[in-house]
Amino acid sequence: MSGEEKKDNSSSNPWLLKLTEYFTKANEFIRKYWDYKDVDKRNSVIYPFFFYTGTLIYLEIMLHLLLYSSVDNKIIYPILFALPFGLLLALLTGFFSATVNKRLMWVLTGAVCLIFGTQLIYFNIFKVYFSFQSIGMAGDAFSEFGSDVVTAIKSNISELLLLSLPMPVLALLLSKGLNHGKRDQKEQAVMGIGIILMHLLVLLFLPFFGREDYTPYDLYHNNRVHDLAGKQLGIATMTRLDIGRLINPEEELVLADSPAVEWSKPTVVPTPKQKSKAVQNSRPSNSNATPTPSPLPTPTPIDTSPNVMDIDFQALAEKEKDSTIRTLHEYFASVTPTNKNKYTGMFEGYNLIMITAEGFSPYAVHKDLTPTLYKLTHEGFVFNNFYTALWQTSTSDGEYVAMTGLIPVGTRSMYRTRNNYMPFALGHQFNRLGVDSKAYHNHTYTYYQRNETHPNLGYIFKAKGNGLELPSDVWPESDLEMIEATVDEYIQEERFHVYYLTVSGHMNYTFVGNSMSFKNRKLVADLPYSSDAKAYIACQIELDLALKELLQRLEEAGVADRTVIALSADHYPYGWEKEKLDELAGHEVDPNFEVYKNHFILWNAGMKENIIVDKPCSSLDILPTLSNLFGIEYDSRLLMGQDIFSDASPLVILSDRSFITDKVMYNSESGEVTNLTGEEIPKGYIKSINSIIKNKFSVSQSIVEEDYYRHVFQNDIQ
Repeated sequence: MSGEEKKDNSSSNPWLLKLTEYFTKANEFIRKYWDYKDVDKRNSVIYPFFFYTGTLIYLEIMLHLLLYSSVDNKIIYPILFALPFGLLLALLTGFFSATVNKRLMWVLTGAVCLIFGTQLIYFNIFKVYFSFQSIGMAGDAFSEFGSDVVTAIKSNISELLLLSLPMPVLALLLSKGLNHGKRDQKEQAVMGIGIILMHLLVLLFLPFFGREDYTPYDLYHNNRVHDLAGKQLGIATMTRLDIGRLINPEEELVLADSPAVEWSKPTVVPTPKQKSKAVQNSRPSNSNATPTPSPLPTPTPIDTSPNVMDIDFQALAEKEKDSTIRTLHEYFASVTPTNKNKYTGMFEGYNLIMITAEGFSPYAVHKDLTPTLYKLTHEGFVFNNFYTALWQTSTSDGEYVAMTGLIPVGTRSMYRTRNNYMPFALGHQFNRLGVDSKAYHNHTYTYYQRNETHPNLGYIFKAKGNGLELPSDVWPESDLEMIEATVDEYIQEERFHVYYLTVSGHMNYTFVGNSMSFKNRKLVADLPYSSDAKAYIACQIELDLALKELLQRLEEAGVADRTVIALSADHYPYGWEKEKLDELAGHEVDPNFEVYKNHFILWNAGMKENIIVDKPCSSLDILPTLSNLFGIEYDSRLLMGQDIFSDASPLVILSDRSFITDKVMYNSESGEVTNLTGEEIPKGYIKSINSIIKNKFSVSQSIVEEDYYRHVFQNDIQ
C-alpha cells in the first residue's frame, strides 16, 4: 500500500484521527513535565499502575468466566475502564508516607477483591448484582439469607480464592521492592491529568457498538440498567455509577420520544370517544319499520368507556411550578387509558384473597402431590402466557409489582413508599368500600420493614412478632399453620379482603435447609428427581395444604362462591442453578424468557366455565386487572401495568428491559428480536416499545421519589 493510500485511509477514519491527536498531546504534556530519565519517578508510577490495572482486568475477566462461563467482545470495555481506574488507585497510594501508602495499597486491593467476591456470592444467590443502594437492608438480608450465604461461600471457596489472588501478588511485589513512597506534586498532577485523558479515551470508544438501546454507550450515558452495566461495562464501572446514584440520587426526569411506527398497512385506532359512540350506534334500533314476528331480547351493551377518573392532567400541569411534577402531569395527559370490557365488575361485591407465594413456579404443580394447586391452575381464569420477572429486591419487589402496579426501580422500592400516598393499593380500595383489609405473613413482621410498608398500603398487618402466633418455631414457617391461625379472624365478616405473603417455599431447597421440605419429605421420596428437586416440590406441598385448608374453610362458611383467590409468585426459584429448573421442566429452560414464565391463579368457585387467556401478561398487570374485575374506580393511566382483559396491546416487561408483545420477544442484552407472528415487523416498532418502557421506568421512579399520587389527589386526602 502506498503512502498516499495510507494517508487517505487514516483521514477517512475520524476515530483514528481523534486517538492520534489525543495521544500526541498527552505524550507532549508528559515529556514536558516528567523527566523520563528519572527511574525512581517512573517506577513509582508505572509499577503501581500496572499492578492495579492488571488486578482489575484479571478480576473483570475472571468474574465474567465464573458467572457466564465465557466472555464476548464487549469485555473490551471492562478492560478499557480498568486503565483510568487503575491509575486512580495508583494516584491514591502516592499522597502519603511510604508506610501509610503501603497500608493503603493493602486496603484498596483488599476492598477491590472484596467487591468482586461479594458480587460473585450475591449473584450466585439472587441472580442479580448487588447494589450499594440496598445497603440499608443488609442486616435483614443476612438474618434471613445467612445460611444461604454460608452455603454459597462454601460452594465457591475455590472461586473466591481465584478472586483473592491479587493479595498474594501484592505481597510478592512489595517484598521485591515495589515503590510506594510519597510522590511530589508534579507527579501526582501528571497522574491526575492522565486519569482524565484515559477516561475520555475510553468514552470515545463507547459508540463502537453503536448508540442504540442497551449498548455500552446507552448504558453508560442514558439507561443505567444495573445488571447490564455490570456485564457490559464491568463491575468497577457499575459500582462507580451505583455509588454515584447513592450519593446523588436526584435525577432530572427526562422522557424518551417515541418514534413513529411505519405499519405496512394503515391502522386506524379508534379513540375512547369513538369506541363509546360505536357501542351506542351498535344498539338495536327502536324503529318499527320492519317488525318481526318473534323479536329477540335486546342485548345489554358492553361499556367500553375508558377506565379513568375525573383528573385533568393538562390543567394540573399548567398550574404546577415544580418541573418534575409538571412533566409527570404532561406524561399522564398523553397516556392512552385502557377501556372497560365484558369482565368489568364481574366480581363486584365479592371477597378477595390475594396471595404472594414465595418461590412458586409451574414446577410446583403436580396433579397428585399438589392437587389443590393443580385444580386452581386449571380452573377459573387460565393464563397461558403469564410472566413473573425477577427484580433487584427479590420478594419485596415481587410484592411491590403486584400490589402497586408500578415498576420497582433500583432497590427497596416498597420501603421508599412507606410514607407515600398509595390510593390504588387494594387495601385502600377495599377500605373505601367499608371493608377492613387485613394482611398476614408467617415470618418476622419487621423484615423488609413490612410493619411500615403494608399498613401504608391500607392493611391491618399481622406477622410473627406482632400478633401472629404459630405452633412451630422453624425456618421457613408453615403456610398451613398461618391459614389455620388467621382464617377465623375474617371469614365470618360480611365482606373481606385479605392479603397473604407465604414463606414455606423459601430457599434453600434441601431437606436440611428447609423445614417444610423435611416435613413433607416422605411424600416426594419416590419421585424420579435429584434430592434438591424433590426438596423444592416438598416445600411447595405445604402451600398446597394451606390452600386446601383455605378452600375447605370457605366452603364450610358458605362464602366460597363469593370469594376470589388471586395467587402469584414473588419470583421464580432463583436460588438454584438453572440445571435444577431444567431437570424439573424436562428440557433446557430458556434463560431469557421461559425462566420467568409462571402461573397466575385467578379462581372463583362460582365460575361455571374456564376462561382461557393466551394474551401475554405479567405481575405488573395484576392490580389493574383485579381493580377492573371488582368494579373498583381507578385510573388506568396512573399504573404501569394494564388490565389484561382490556383491548390494549399486551406488554410484558422484564427487569433488564427485555420485553414480550403480541408480535415479538426482544432481548435487551443481545438486541435479538424473535418474531412471534411471522408477519413483517413494522419499522420503528422495537424502538417505539423501548421508548415506552424507558418512560415507564423513569415515571415509576419519579412517582415514588416525588410522592406523586399525593399531588394528584391532594384535594381528596383528609
